[in-house]
Amino acid sequence: MDSRDFLGTSLVIVVVLVLVVVSRIFFNRSIRKASGKSFPYHRQLVTFTIVLLGVFLAIGLLPIADEVKGQILSVLGILLSAVIALSSTTLVGNAMAGIMLRLMHEFRSGDFIEFDAWVGRVTDFGIFHTEMQLVTRDFVSLPNLMLVQRAVKVTRRGGTFINATVSIGYTVAHQEVEEALCDAATQVGLTDPFVFIEQLLDHAVIYRVFGLLEEFSERLSKTSDLHRAMLDTLHERGIEIASPALSDRRELSSDTPHIPLRVKKETSEKGAETIERLAFDKADEAESLEQLRADVGKLDTSLQEVEESVADKEEKKTAKARIERKKERLQQEIASREKRKKEKQEE
Repeated sequence: MDSRDFLGTSLVIVVVLVLVVVSRIFFNRSIRKASGKSFPYHRQLVTFTIVLLGVFLAIGLLPIADEVKGQILSVLGILLSAVIALSSTTLVGNAMAGIMLRLMHEFRSGDFIEFDAWVGRVTDFGIFHTEMQLVTRDFVSLPNLMLVQRAVKVTRRGGTFINATVSIGYTVAHQEVEEALCDAATQVGLTDPFVFIEQLLDHAVIYRVFGLLEEFSERLSKTSDLHRAMLDTLHERGIEIASPALSDRRELSSDTPHIPLRVKKETSEKGAETIERLAFDKADEAESLEQLRADVGKLDTSLQEVEESVADKEEKKTAKARIERKKERLQQEIASREKRKKEKQEE
């Protein structure tokens, strides 16, 4: 065989290498400039497709008999089919689930989600898994296939009702209890409070108070504040939370109330904002990056609107320059934050 017979195969290999480099540059620079966001799993899929097509084309151009080419291609096809079939429930399944979650926009970085026993905020999306930060600041990696197959509770960004339960004896009128619970919900900044009477037990009535929380990121701290306010409000009004079936070894008269002595209310040095920021530092950073990228997209839309609606050339030039400056500042901030994020991951 002459070396020139391998010219076609060599050319295919060179073209594949060039296309891979060009695709990486495109995804790393062009898309980042356009939206302030890269798509690594898109790049991986494109690279895999280019290499796969290049392999089949290179084999087809080899200077060997057609029968041998057919056998090689058949073996490769069988191997590829076997890999896809064997990994469809894991790798391919998770990859397809990751793409589906992206397209459906069920939740995004910074959102509060509940999955099985896990409660936390989303910090990162991957092609195979989704990362969630818990209130302990630890991280949980959830396979995307599980998130698609099972129910995921997402806390609405526009506001959500938080709730808490308490059992009160039958000797207290339900109107008095409902008024006290609504007052407790109002004290912690919840709006539109209301009370459900959930169950009538043999010894007590179970009440559940609801209140609308407008700032979804404070969900955990506000739930704790609600329980604290319920304790204070009920005790201040002389309402016992202890069940009438309470058993105590001390000699107490039947009219002894199980209410602690009043203490001076002290304002905690660490407010709710500090607690949430400490617990969900990475989730807050991910949410902030997501918002910056959305702002860049809005500026792109504004540029297009200026181009189409403004007739005066000088006015159009001034407006576009102003928007471009804002966009550049946002892109610089995004690049800086992503660099810090990468450095933390490397540490």
